[in-house]
Amino acid sequence: MPVEFISAVHTAPGVNGPAASARTGFDPDYVRRYARALDDGGFDHTLVAYHSASPDALQLAQFVATHTERIRPILAHRPGVIFPTHAARALATLDQISDGRLSLHIISGGSDEEQRREGDYLDKTERYERSDEYIRILRKVWTADGPVSHEGKYFRFEGYHSDVQPVNGLIPVSVGGSSQDAYRVGGQPGDIFGLWGESLKGRREQIAAVNTVAD
Repeated sequence: MPVEFISAVHTAPGVNGPAASARTGFDPDYVRRYARALDDGGFDHTLVAYHSASPDALQLAQFVATHTERIRPILAHRPGVIFPTHAARALATLDQISDGRLSLHIISGGSDEEQRREGDYLDKTERYERSDEYIRILRKVWTADGPVSHEGKYFRFEGYHSDVQPVNGLIPVSVGGSSQDAYRVGGQPGDIFGLWGESLKGRREQIAAVNTVAD
């Protein structure tokens, strides 16, 4: 099994995590140098984190892609903030800009308080249901030959068509979490399940739980 190295984008010197990023600000020159150092240093991926107060993750991922040649940005994305048809088009555009290097990490949301800062009052189970529907809509739009319509529990639209598609037809989607809902979404519409660097025993149990429900 190949080993790949993942870092995370920091938006200013001394930043530690998205909440700190919001307080410290955004230093474009620092981000440029940091991203290039990762690219030159052989890292395979870099996570562009999401927080309600942080620099906009979509624009930051584009900035990283523009100033690097090889590293693959992993864009953390929160369903519900942007309508899925808009997101599908924006993500496909970014994938074109990055020459097919983009990956997407879906953030269903573990904190009710943080979710409500952006007007999201769904409970955790509902948020994972919405993420499932959201991912399926993204894929439907990316692979469609013509207009797409959808009527689901959380989203509804008619006759949508995007003129831009991902470089390779689809963008890899990862999901994380430690609940049965997270395992289901990660194992079915998701391509990748993200794990923290914790005990091997705990990781084996999570992997087994995801595989149990995987398509």
